[in-house]
Amino acid sequence: MYLVLGLVFVYLTRAIAWKKSFSVFWDIFRSNRPMSGNKTVSHKKALRLHLLRRAAALDEKQEPPTFSEISSDDQPTPSTRIISHKKAFLTVVATTVGIGNIAGVATAIHLGGPGALFWMWVSALFGMFFRMVSTYMAIKMQPADDKSPSFATPMSYLEKYMTGKWSFVPQVVAVLILIQGFVLYNLVQANSVAQAVHNRFGVPNLLIALLLTFCVGVVVLGGLKKIVNYCSAIAPVAIGIYVLTGLLVLLLHPVQATNALGQVFTSAFTPYSAVAGVTGFTVLQAMQFGVSRGVFSHMSGMGTSAFLQAANREPPAHGALMSAVTPFVDTIIICSITGLVILTFPNWKYQTGAHLTAVSYEAGLGFVGQLIVLGSLVIFALTTIFAFAYIAEKCFEYLGGKGFSYYRIAFLGVVFAGPFLNLYFVWSLSDIIIAMLIVFHLIPLMFIAMINRDSMCKDLQAAGRAGETSKLTGDQLDEF
Repeated sequence: MYLVLGLVFVYLTRAIAWKKSFSVFWDIFRSNRPMSGNKTVSHKKALRLHLLRRAAALDEKQEPPTFSEISSDDQPTPSTRIISHKKAFLTVVATTVGIGNIAGVATAIHLGGPGALFWMWVSALFGMFFRMVSTYMAIKMQPADDKSPSFATPMSYLEKYMTGKWSFVPQVVAVLILIQGFVLYNLVQANSVAQAVHNRFGVPNLLIALLLTFCVGVVVLGGLKKIVNYCSAIAPVAIGIYVLTGLLVLLLHPVQATNALGQVFTSAFTPYSAVAGVTGFTVLQAMQFGVSRGVFSHMSGMGTSAFLQAANREPPAHGALMSAVTPFVDTIIICSITGLVILTFPNWKYQTGAHLTAVSYEAGLGFVGQLIVLGSLVIFALTTIFAFAYIAEKCFEYLGGKGFSYYRIAFLGVVFAGPFLNLYFVWSLSDIIIAMLIVFHLIPLMFIAMINRDSMCKDLQAAGRAGETSKLTGDQLDEF
């Protein structure tokens, strides 16, 4: 179903995510524009504001205001719920890059064979469109008050279109995301960290639970701004170290790495015959585990992108095209590095989970490689927990919840319990919740995209077209 819906979204949006998202991403990321604007504005708006202010000043026989005053007056009152493009993107990447990029990839390859990595790529390419449309609609249907419970959530557009007998859909989506963030992703991340650290260094689970709870509490109790600032600061460094280390392993073993890449493509469409004593892998297994672990990693289609990348007042197309880049970074780049390193060595046939990834990095770089994997695992898990604390809290607020201090304390209680639990059931339940979100969020989103197709495609095309975002600075306008 996920792949079929992906084809539908590609058709509805004319493949704009593949055509336009990267150019807009680089333009916004280089300029580092705040979400609510800076001291550059569009030609028409700048000229209109300039003439109106000058006319008003002359009429009142006052000194004409400067352009910097016009620019500052044009900015809305700062809000604790407005996030810059750059920080929103980095925080969302920090959210998606978690256990799925280390343990999830290893599990997919162990259970589905090398071809599972290919289907992870396919799920990410389609996920770009799910995220783009979800973020676009969330910004477009944004409530006027940013303190509204539906501000920067998928419930904003579901409320507008899911009416009558379908009015229960926004509440169902909120409940599912709340369960996913408060319990499932929380427990999975905490438990995976505890297992990895305990197995490698023998640290007691109680000590790990206390340290995790303390670290999460320091950030989460500080609210959204602290979560965003921490994630946007530490995630790029951790991701960069992890990716560069993986590339180094591949460069040091070029023949094995090349063979691994070939196995990914051949096993995606033909059954993989393993050695004696190891069961082979069918194409269906590769597709099943590749798509399921891919969705778990990049989280596209579940509505989570709107919580951070829709937290702005800019034109919807900007945030939407930025959002489309997230699955590419998470899966096409990071998961690919993990998967190819794993396939470079034969351990994937006999081991699984985060331990398999650590062993593979160790085979390539020795003990240092394993330490980098364990360090990355801890940081990736923490940033995912931080972000989902806020996402689940927004759903809690939307459902009428009060007493956010008690909510955050309860969230820390779940973090503390994670290292002590057996999570086979939690992993299975997580897959069920993801499937339910596809039904209750992704299918309605498809119909909403159909209704808004023309205006959405027009906005997205304009945002990516060269020359559409040209600017006049204050000095240029004064000279004009």
